[in-house]
Amino acid sequence: MQAANIHAQSAPPEAHATLVVGGGVGGMRAALDLAEAGIPVYLIEGTPGLGGRVAQLGFMFPTHDCVLCRGTSDHGYGCTRPSISPAFLDHNLHPNITILTNTHLTAVEGQAGDFSVTLCQEPRFIDPARCVNCGACAEVCPVDLPSAFQAGLTMRKAAYKSAPRALPDCYVIEKGPYCDNCARCVAVCPTDAIDLNGTPVTRNVRVGAIILALGYQLFDAGNLEEFGFGRYANVLHSMQYERLSSRSGPTEGIVHRLSDNRVPQRIAWLQCIGSRDQDNPFCSSICCMYATKEAILAKQRLGAVDCHIFVMDERAFNKEYNTYYVQARERYGVHYTRCRISEIREDPATRDLILHYLDESGRPAYETFDMVVLAVGTQPPAESEALARILNIELNPSGFCQVEKFTPLQTSRPGVFVCGAFATPKEIAETIIDASGAAAEVMRLLGFNPGWQLNHAQPFMCAQNLPPNATSAGSRRASASSCARVGRASARCWTWRR
Repeated sequence: MQAANIHAQSAPPEAHATLVVGGGVGGMRAALDLAEAGIPVYLIEGTPGLGGRVAQLGFMFPTHDCVLCRGTSDHGYGCTRPSISPAFLDHNLHPNITILTNTHLTAVEGQAGDFSVTLCQEPRFIDPARCVNCGACAEVCPVDLPSAFQAGLTMRKAAYKSAPRALPDCYVIEKGPYCDNCARCVAVCPTDAIDLNGTPVTRNVRVGAIILALGYQLFDAGNLEEFGFGRYANVLHSMQYERLSSRSGPTEGIVHRLSDNRVPQRIAWLQCIGSRDQDNPFCSSICCMYATKEAILAKQRLGAVDCHIFVMDERAFNKEYNTYYVQARERYGVHYTRCRISEIREDPATRDLILHYLDESGRPAYETFDMVVLAVGTQPPAESEALARILNIELNPSGFCQVEKFTPLQTSRPGVFVCGAFATPKEIAETIIDASGAAAEVMRLLGFNPGWQLNHAQPFMCAQNLPPNATSAGSRRASASSCARVGRASARCWTWRR
């Protein structure tokens, strides 16, 4: 029996498909793992494109690699860094993955192993199969709206792409009252891809399990008036700084002050904005490290810039991150001051920002900076409460998904699993690990058999255990007594069987 036949024979029936809710990096990883195992996946995302928060980032800490390839020059042309997004491109999509963007979950019935799910897909008004990315619709569109991708720093048209290299790679129209009597885009589209009369489509699917990868939303810094966000032009939140430092950002990676376009000479980062306070007692887990990353990027890009990070305490959650933190201090000269900033004031003449605080000796102090970045924390996703009601799952007191310490991927409803920051605030690497774990939980639930069984009878690898008739092309024949293997990072063994 050839390997291809093994996989085809062991592929689960369509009824054992899985629904993955959320098209961020966690949902994409879970979908890929399931698809590679032969399990059909419906990957739904509420926005027009995949990628989530990670799509807005140019660099990841601590390696400064990218997880999603956006086809931009952040890392130079011909970049070979690993990325998971090529498997989701329009002409390279995994055959076991069905992507449904602009789609929301509206109803769920059934039990673990047999769920009936109702989905509502809002129209894109532009057919992805016909769109050729010419941009003519955006050029003639008279409507300007704030760009969520650029964190509100620039405007976009009602006909737009959600990212420079969106997934799916096509334009979309955000239709509102301003579109009722327009239709300029319809007239200029060379492939007749636009239909402004599109309506929502309801779809019912049957799945065996559900994975929630909703991600998180950022804390609204405008809720804390003492920091002047929204009033002082040079006070930014962390995602805005990320966009300024990205090659695909509004300034093409050149960080400057919004008040006068001058390159800042002194930048301060304020930690725990919306975290570890009376209203949000939890730690967001990512803020210390992404602030360190942003300070290092400033040092690399701007040279002599003076970078100060004001922290309650630095929380580097593993040895690799602690090394990154030490590198920021010793190699790049990033200054860390342990204190909690109580107030920011602006010099009306220069638009510089004055920080008042108590230094580490307890004495009042103040310093002046050209730019202040608020390291905002994470919050439960906006749709978490509504989705919890639909799925009949529990949320914890902070609004995240309720999980148990020894079953961190299982929700309160059997058959519904969770991964990433919706369970608890976490960074990208942990989210990807969670996603693969959730995919494995689904395989276990569905009784998925990829053609092998665990076996402890033959715990060692040797030449006699190689599959008979193996070829250099990788084809192999399974038998009841052949091919014992030992996992590289596991004590478990398995034997290929018919």
